Amino acid sequence: MSELSIPVEGAVLSARVTQPADGLAPALVAVHGAERGLRDWYLYEHLHVVLPSAGIAAVTFDRRGEGGSTGESSRGRFNQQADDALVVIAHIQELSGIAANRVGLWGISQGAWVAPLAATLSSDVAFLVLLASIGVAPGEQMLWAARYQAGREYGEEAGESAARIWSLAFDWMRGGDRGPLEAAVAKGRNARWWPKALFPDEIPGDEEREAVREELDFDPAPVFAQVRVPALLFYGDEDEWIPVDESIAAWREARGDAVEVAVIAGTGHEPAVGEAVSPQYEQTMLEWLRRLPDVADGD
Repeated sequence: MSELSIPVEGAVLSARVTQPADGLAPALVAVHGAERGLRDWYLYEHLHVVLPSAGIAAVTFDRRGEGGSTGESSRGRFNQQADDALVVIAHIQELSGIAANRVGLWGISQGAWVAPLAATLSSDVAFLVLLASIGVAPGEQMLWAARYQAGREYGEEAGESAARIWSLAFDWMRGGDRGPLEAAVAKGRNARWWPKALFPDEIPGDEEREAVREELDFDPAPVFAQVRVPALLFYGDEDEWIPVDESIAAWREARGDAVEVAVIAGTGHEPAVGEAVSPQYEQTMLEWLRRLPDVADGD
C-alpha cells in the first residue's frame, strides 16, 4: 500500500494505492458519495482488501477540501469531482505505466453520477462500477426520500408535507419567491416528521440560489446516454434513499442492455448489512471485472 500526494489545479489530493504483488495491474479508482469524502470509509477500504488479490489495483483518495486533501471543498460540484478523478487516473497511469484501457471508476450514490460524467469527458476511463446510481436529479431524489421516509414512519400526510418542502425549495431555487418556503420550513420545524424531511433548518441565502440549483437540478439521463464503456450497476432491494426501479429504467432507456444490473437482496443504499459487505456484491464485482478483456488479458 502506497500513500500519494497528487497535485490538481488549486489543490493536492491525498491518495492511497494498493497494487497486487506482481506490480503492474489494471486499476479501479473510487469516487465519493455525498457523505463519504474520506478514503478510510469501509467500502473504500474493502476495495483495498479484495481487488489486489484478484490482480487489480485499488485507488482511493480524500475528496478535495476534506481529510488530507487541500483546496476548496468540491462536495456537490460534480464537474470538479469528475475532473479530479481524471487527474488521479492520469497520475496512476504515469506512475505505474498502466495503459489507458485498463483503468476504471467505482462510484456510490453521488459518486455514481460523477463517475459516468468523467467517462464522458475522457477516454482514459475504461469501465464503471456503480453503486446506487440514481436515475433522477438530486433534488427529485431528496423529495422521493423525504416522502418515503416521513411517510413510512409517520403516515401519508407527513410524507406529503415533507415532499412539499422540497417542491417549494425547487420553486425558490428556480427564481420563485422564498416566502412560501420560509413559512413551510418555520411550520415544519415543529412537526415530529421534520427530521425525516431531510431539509436544512436554515434556508440558504438568495446569493446561493444558483449554486443550489446547479446541484439539485443536475440531470443524469443525458450523461448516462453518452457513456460508451462497460458498466456494472448495483442496487439494494431495500434502498430507502433512491427510487431503484426508476433509476434502473433510466439506465435501460439510455443504454439498453449495454449495462449489467445486479440487485442485491437484503441490502439498502450500500451493498452491506451494517458494515458486513455482501458476498454477492463482492463476488459479482470480481467476476465481472475478470470478464473485461482489457482487465483480464493485460496488454
